[in-house]
Amino acid sequence: MVNRFSFRLLSVAGLLLATALQVAAFGADVQMKVTKNDYLSTQGFDVMLYDSRYHPVFVDQKNTAMEMILHDQRIATNGDVRLMPTPEQWDLVATLKARHAEQANNRLTADLAFPTFGLSYTLEVAAEPGGVRVSVNLDKPLPPKLAGRAGFNLELLPSIYMGKAYLVDGTKAGIFPRTPDDPMIKVLPLPDEPKKAYYLEDWDKAKGYTQPLPFAEGRSITLGVDDALARVSVKSDTADLMLFDGRDRAQNGWFVLRSLIPAGKTKDAIVWHIRPDVIPNWTRPPMIAHSQVGYAPDFSKVAVLELDPKYKAPKTAKVLRLMEDGSYKQVFEGPITPAKPWLRYVYSKFDFTPVKDPGLYVIEYADQRTAPFPISHDVYARIWQDSLDHHLAEQMDHVSVREGYRMWHGASHLDDGRMAPVVGEQFDGWYQATATDGKYKGGDHIPGMNVGGWYDAGDFDLEEPAQLSVIQSLALAYREFNLKYDELTVNETSREVEMHRPDGMPDTVEQVKHGALYILAQFDNIGHAIRGTHEPDLRQYTQVGDGASKTDGRIYDPKLGPNEVKGDYSGKPDDRWIFTTNNPYFQWNAIAALAAAADTLKGYDDALAKDCLDTAIKAWSEEKSHPTQSPASGGLGPGAGVLAASQGTVGGAPKRQGSSGAPAGSAGNSAAPAPPASFRRSGFGVGVDWPAALELTIATHGAEPYKSRLKELFPQMITPQQMEFRGWSAVRALPYLDASAKDQMREAVKTYMAGLDKKLDATPFGVPPSLGTWGGSGAVVDMAIRMYFLHKTFPDIVGPEYTLRAVNYILGTHPVSSTSYVAGVGTVSKTKTYSNNRADNSYIPGAVIPGYIIIKPDFPECIDDFGFLWFEDEAVVAGSANWVVAGNAAEAIVNGSK
Repeated sequence: MVNRFSFRLLSVAGLLLATALQVAAFGADVQMKVTKNDYLSTQGFDVMLYDSRYHPVFVDQKNTAMEMILHDQRIATNGDVRLMPTPEQWDLVATLKARHAEQANNRLTADLAFPTFGLSYTLEVAAEPGGVRVSVNLDKPLPPKLAGRAGFNLELLPSIYMGKAYLVDGTKAGIFPRTPDDPMIKVLPLPDEPKKAYYLEDWDKAKGYTQPLPFAEGRSITLGVDDALARVSVKSDTADLMLFDGRDRAQNGWFVLRSLIPAGKTKDAIVWHIRPDVIPNWTRPPMIAHSQVGYAPDFSKVAVLELDPKYKAPKTAKVLRLMEDGSYKQVFEGPITPAKPWLRYVYSKFDFTPVKDPGLYVIEYADQRTAPFPISHDVYARIWQDSLDHHLAEQMDHVSVREGYRMWHGASHLDDGRMAPVVGEQFDGWYQATATDGKYKGGDHIPGMNVGGWYDAGDFDLEEPAQLSVIQSLALAYREFNLKYDELTVNETSREVEMHRPDGMPDTVEQVKHGALYILAQFDNIGHAIRGTHEPDLRQYTQVGDGASKTDGRIYDPKLGPNEVKGDYSGKPDDRWIFTTNNPYFQWNAIAALAAAADTLKGYDDALAKDCLDTAIKAWSEEKSHPTQSPASGGLGPGAGVLAASQGTVGGAPKRQGSSGAPAGSAGNSAAPAPPASFRRSGFGVGVDWPAALELTIATHGAEPYKSRLKELFPQMITPQQMEFRGWSAVRALPYLDASAKDQMREAVKTYMAGLDKKLDATPFGVPPSLGTWGGSGAVVDMAIRMYFLHKTFPDIVGPEYTLRAVNYILGTHPVSSTSYVAGVGTVSKTKTYSNNRADNSYIPGAVIPGYIIIKPDFPECIDDFGFLWFEDEAVVAGSANWVVAGNAAEAIVNGSK
């Protein structure tokens, strides 16, 4: 008898045999050419070479060197010479000296070097019949010390290939493993290898110098034999091909195809022939971008169709109603707009606004049909709740968080924290130039810092800009929308949080309190706002899972042995580091956050509200008396490093495309001791005390001197440039200003709106484009909030469509796929995110991901089934807090129309 397992083996064996007979025919009709965008292309297959460089801070982001796109999915990246079989993020990479694209010869070349080892070479990718020829040409033979170490690597996306078949030398079959389990060997650093930063040296020692052995080896390998969309063959002329599993070393590893460079060779030291099995006349199927939560009956309903330029597009699309018996009834058919090009695709719009009857619907275009979505008056009523009571709740530090049977994490980092020593630049862009602050010096324990705050993102740092932004955003949501939603029990005394258990206090208020406790601790114990709280080493930083397992919860005592414990003290130096700063941005926004918290906490915790307001007022007076001129240590760093120059803020905290200022990706970035040049050029330095003046004016009901400072700053804040940042928040100041201020702002808004539509028309989606290193969803959420407040104050100038368009964008009306960027929200949503549970290939409900980026020069990407690309997938707490504001804004607009 043949069981199911045996039958599958027989079926795969038959498939492999049939495919082996076809391998020689791979790419028979493929002829690639260098395009005007300087990459090699044919219909269905593209090869890029160093259109992007390795990142100066994060190094390897899996989006550079030689990259391959097959059937409109990026299947491979990082094709270049490396010194390890499965290198990790900060391992040594070659220095790119120059790159060239030769249209006449249909060839791409890059000149590279490992200067320390005296290794210089040219990487060449040239078109040949059936695909490309990849070669490595050395200036001189490989140095003996690199023999057996230097090789050409190409990394393959695990989510595409795991569970798929491969074939070696036409006869040896295998399946890409779902779980890595290869033998490991020790590979020690070379004796004169370039010295790394101290934290990288420590990390290497802590994790051990291990590498996996290959799980397949031969002269030719066909990848994805059983997947017509990912099937590609690679043949080596010079050295064996080896397949490695990078996940043996880290969960974010990729499969690696590698050949060692032979000793003694220079020209054609490595030669590969890559043959994609391109589907003849391939065109990408249409993608129907629409809101995954649906639409309000009386508002605009526009889907965006993303189309292959070669696709013969029908001229109309349909809306079908899903009936109770499961059948579909056509209720509308309408034209699509003429296609307009953007990046590598063309885009048309389908307006089905006339469909208004409440019910369940799908859009049908060509042979594509969407998942069902509702038309209802309450479509936006719940889109923000998971962000508030799941994502933000799960990210709460210094408490345990439980959901039913599940313990998300225990009470964490109870040993916070130690004054950071002088380390200069730290990993993830953190920086500490001096290690004294008041009575504390580097290494000292600072008491009272183990309260409040939120993990920034997929990491467990307490990013100060994130803390300040979350407090201000949630305070704004509570006050603007009377947000009394209650789904959490929060007990700060017992350090316990329980989901789905109301306790009579609004969740926004409890979250604001949690953040305020952390900011107050800074003023109470240090005297001012800090740069943030950061983990001391990479071994600890890269650990995911339960935050309570990060440290032993005991205060470090250097007098104790490494494994010695004495009461609340231990000899384990795992306590997080507190980075301090004199940067005025942190101080002014901390004042704003405390004032906003004071106003929110009134009636719920009056003693704490008074403490917040008194502290904010005192800090204002001190800052005005002795203004900060420049930071003593630490810069804006990860919280505001790579600033999105077109983005604004809710609470006044600057944002970066990537981490925690407010909203968008994470993981940190540049950490100059002062705000980066882009920050200053953007005008963000104008009126740095504006948020503090605004929140103190509101909290004190128009008291001086805050009201006078608002009046003084008002003309600067309503310029067109500032309107894009914090200027919109001037509408909140109008009740405290002269009657003429509203007229001034009306004219400013008219000027701003006159140029806005032209800017938004830069993409087919009518929102700020994502052009940076990190996905740009944060800028879109900002747009939703900004335009809501401008619409509310000047409805005759600013319509409601801007906010709803931005919200619908986040919920699915965006490039690449129509997956909702809010995890767990919408019919089809992101369910693998770069959150602290990413190693489980899972998500935290309500996490808002950064979204698509452009793989240069023109490929928009946001991979649905892979959660380890932080620039596409990492959710930050400030993003969730801002989404609470945006979601309620959309609901308020719809409710206001009833």
